[in-house]
Amino acid sequence: MNTASLRWCTHAGLAYALLLGVGVFGIAGWLPLPKPGLGADQIAALFQQDQTAIRIGISMIAGCTVLFWPFAVAISHQMQRIEGPSHPLADVQRTCATGTVIAVLLPAYLWLAMAFRPEQTPPVVLQLANDFAFFCFVGMWAPATLQAVVIGFCILSAPEDQQVYPRWLGYMNLWLAVLFLPGVTVPFFKAGPFAWNGLITFWVVATAFWVWLMVMWWATLKALPPYGLRPPPQGGNTGGPA
Repeated sequence: MNTASLRWCTHAGLAYALLLGVGVFGIAGWLPLPKPGLGADQIAALFQQDQTAIRIGISMIAGCTVLFWPFAVAISHQMQRIEGPSHPLADVQRTCATGTVIAVLLPAYLWLAMAFRPEQTPPVVLQLANDFAFFCFVGMWAPATLQAVVIGFCILSAPEDQQVYPRWLGYMNLWLAVLFLPGVTVPFFKAGPFAWNGLITFWVVATAFWVWLMVMWWATLKALPPYGLRPPPQGGNTGGPA
């Protein structure tokens, strides 16, 4: 095990969480997020007035999003220690990470395209592109949900004497997977707690994702030598979820 490389991969998750927040809220200034109910002319005005700030802030999140991949690889390595030579759940987790990256990378480049020449683009086109971007950014819940589910089941499948992650982390992943589900409401509400800027659909989900990032970062660091909770298993196991 290349512990030094895995440690840097794990720290990439922390950098991702910090830079994502700075880019969206601090530099682009989307605190609160633009409302889904804004008209086409209002969306056009937003991208014309804050053109430079949006370009800088969204460029930051487009760049930092790739840091989620090494973080997911670090998690997969710990899952492989649990599963042994055959590690389907670790492979699913790593694949789901690509969906989570796309959920940020795709809208980021849409917003950058919108900020490139907003004065020449019909407002209704900007509005449609903005809708699609937020559908991805807030409403693409499935990859993160499946990712948390497979991590949870993998952790709970480890025998008590061969734990890599603490058992409570498995249950936490399953509960947080449930908290990611409100993203499914994004296409149905233009205002209120279930809109893309709402208390439940955005703030509850964003908080759950941030908590997941922070706890998985800490737990993955603790799982690496010399801090590992238990010696890694020598091969697969036959334990099932509790």
